[in-house]
Amino acid sequence: MKQYKIIFVCLGNYCRSPMAEALFKNLAFKDDNLAHFDISSAGTKDWDVGLRPDYRARQILAEHNIPLDPGKRAQKISPVEIHKADYLIAMTERIAEELGKGDNVQLLMDYVEDSKIKDIPDPYPTNTFVQAFETIQTGVHAFYDHLVHIVES
Repeated sequence: MKQYKIIFVCLGNYCRSPMAEALFKNLAFKDDNLAHFDISSAGTKDWDVGLRPDYRARQILAEHNIPLDPGKRAQKISPVEIHKADYLIAMTERIAEELGKGDNVQLLMDYVEDSKIKDIPDPYPTNTFVQAFETIQTGVHAFYDHLVHIVES
C-alpha cells in the first residue's frame, strides 16, 4: 500500500497550514484512511518556528470539533521535505513559487472546481479566521476527495 506524503504549506505555519493539516487528518480519520497518508504542515519562513498555532486558529478548529495535535508547533519546511513530498499544497501562488513550482507543488484551491480564488489570504493581520477556515475547509474537502479517488483506483 502506497502512503502519500502531504505537506500543507503557508508562510509561517502558524494559521492556514495547521488548519488544513487538522482538517485533512480529521477527514482521513473519520473514513479510516489515515494509513494511506502521512500528513503534516510547514511554513516557508522561520518567523514562528516552535510556536503553537495562533489561538484563533485553534479556537475555530475547536468550535468545529476538529482536533489539532496538542504537540503541533510551527516549523519551516526543509529542502529534503520539498523533495520527498508527494504533495506540497500551497495556500498561495507566492508560497508555491517559493517551493519551486515542482511537479509536487499545487495550490489548495486548484482542487475546487470552478473556484474563483486561487490564494487563501493570511487571516493573521486581518483577523479573518472564519473566512480562512471556510475557504480552507472547502479546499481540503476537494483535495481529500481527489486523493481518495486515487487511493481507491
